[in-house]
Amino acid sequence: MTAPNTPVRRAADDESLTEWVTVHKREVTWTVVAVAVIAGGLWFYERSQSIKAQRAETAYFQARQASAAGNLPLAVSDLQKVVTRYEGTRAGAQAALTLAQALYDQKKFKEGIEALRKAEGKAPDDFKPAIHSVEAVGHEELKDYTAAAQQYEEAAKLTPYPADKAQYQADAARNYGAAGKTDQAKAIWTELAKDETSPLAAEARVRLGELSAKPMSI
Repeated sequence: MTAPNTPVRRAADDESLTEWVTVHKREVTWTVVAVAVIAGGLWFYERSQSIKAQRAETAYFQARQASAAGNLPLAVSDLQKVVTRYEGTRAGAQAALTLAQALYDQKKFKEGIEALRKAEGKAPDDFKPAIHSVEAVGHEELKDYTAAAQQYEEAAKLTPYPADKAQYQADAARNYGAAGKTDQAKAIWTELAKDETSPLAAEARVRLGELSAKPMSI
């Protein structure tokens, strides 16, 4: 008995939908336009980001040429421009690392550390461990072992690779030992010593013995 009524009900539903679209035609139109604008905006953004990345890579490799030629002042100038102009890109992060190394080569460790600090916030995630570890090297050169240890610990937190994580932790422990922060160093070495499969386990046990006897040096 319900079958004959079904077409009538569907027709009524269709009519209701048609009436709704007619009444709300303006809203529907603006919704369609909004969706199109969003889609177009996303495409434009992705396209512009792609172009930016390509330009960043080109600028970075041009800056590297000056560094490879041994012209450090020019290399530093060019790399600084890449870091500033292409912040947040992979090339920008690479430029920051290369810039820091160029500054370190000139014994400008504070300037190198500052360049890395400016880049670390917006750098792609896979570059952040390297940025923190290179920053740690600068602190080591300045004999600020506590700051170096903290940067190595940050690198250890950010890396997705277990082997790199363990190495960064060991570097942090060495620096804490050099800074006279025995408790922090012991805590890290104790954890590393627990992993018998790690190539750092043997060193960890030796370091723990050293820390119990005397201050450790790197």
